[in-house]
Amino acid sequence: MTIIYKHNGFNSKNILFMNILFITICLFISCTTTEPPLKRMMTLSLEDFSCTEVWLEVKIQNINLPAELNLFRNDSLVQTLTISTSDTTIYEEGLQPSTNYNYLVEFDGLRSTVTGFRTMDTTSNNFTWQTWGFGQHASSVLCDVAIIDENNIWAVGEIFMNDSLGNPDPYVYNAAHWNGTEWELKRIYWDETVSRLSCVYA
Repeated sequence: MTIIYKHNGFNSKNILFMNILFITICLFISCTTTEPPLKRMMTLSLEDFSCTEVWLEVKIQNINLPAELNLFRNDSLVQTLTISTSDTTIYEEGLQPSTNYNYLVEFDGLRSTVTGFRTMDTTSNNFTWQTWGFGQHASSVLCDVAIIDENNIWAVGEIFMNDSLGNPDPYVYNAAHWNGTEWELKRIYWDETVSRLSCVYA
């Protein structure tokens, strides 16, 4: 014996059928839905530059590697390079001092730009030279120099001088320090002795 309940024109068989149909449609939609493709991205940034050189960084996302990129400078193709990492530094030389440059990198329809930087200017190249001599007898020699700034320069080696009477001083100097005005000879002791110094690190 089958009992059929009616409610607002629908019986229990119709409700059960509609529930099964709804669940089937939901399962079908969830099974056939695919993820949208990941968006490909590429950026170009300015890392550093000098009078004649530039360092650029290109970053890519969701692009198969290795990838072949075209690099343009002021709308002219200057390099075609193959990159194998998602973060790559590009080095360019041969630029002109005090000149404006624009760069663009292109890959398969993607374009990224760096605009509006100006290379550094050169100096006037108007140098003034001074010469100093170290040592008055024997075989004086300088082995290394460290320039910290214009008022702090150290040179090391082996410097033989005369004493106050003009006779050869038997005690050697092994360093010279520039204080911005003059050179001062120094004796730097090592194991209670003064001997030739071969290098200086600052």
